[in-house]
Amino acid sequence: MDKLLKSGEVYFNTIEFFRKNDVDDFLRGDFAEGLKYSPLPNFRIPSLEEYGIKFKNAKINGDTDISHLYSMYMVTTEFWEGNIHFDKRILEFGDYALIIKPREFLEKVIKASKYEIKYGPAVYYRTPTIPLSLNPFSKREEFKYQNEFRFVINSSSKDPIKIKIGDISDIATMIPTETLLKIKFLKK
Repeated sequence: MDKLLKSGEVYFNTIEFFRKNDVDDFLRGDFAEGLKYSPLPNFRIPSLEEYGIKFKNAKINGDTDISHLYSMYMVTTEFWEGNIHFDKRILEFGDYALIIKPREFLEKVIKASKYEIKYGPAVYYRTPTIPLSLNPFSKREEFKYQNEFRFVINSSSKDPIKIKIGDISDIATMIPTETLLKIKFLKK
């Protein structure tokens, strides 16, 4: 957290990292990360079965439009409207959180990057009805409590990518993560 605040080091990990850590790190790992296509679970095609053709469900970790990902928690108008609250599972992300001015942060990341960066909120989908077509912002519904905003890159690098945006202490404040659970959003 200090590296991000003081030196502005934005750490993009590889999609492969998130896929492989599905079992060991339930906060960050997701076998479906970055998928482009995914079959519907438990599907059948009866018209082909009569010819002896049966499909087995498979986890497809094939082509993807992205190679690296940086994500952060996002506060939206749903908080102000009382429709959403910080989930206590966010405490597992670490002892401290950064409150960032989003527009300024976004501009710094884009300006400092030598890569084309796509960004936006994650769109959560239900696992039992996985759509056939996914995009870099698709994420399984079980992770919805993360309320994620993503920055994605496509690069041939197999290593994490670090983008240095400079000190952001002028646009960010570090607070204990547990403070987020006590925040009340009030309309003026």
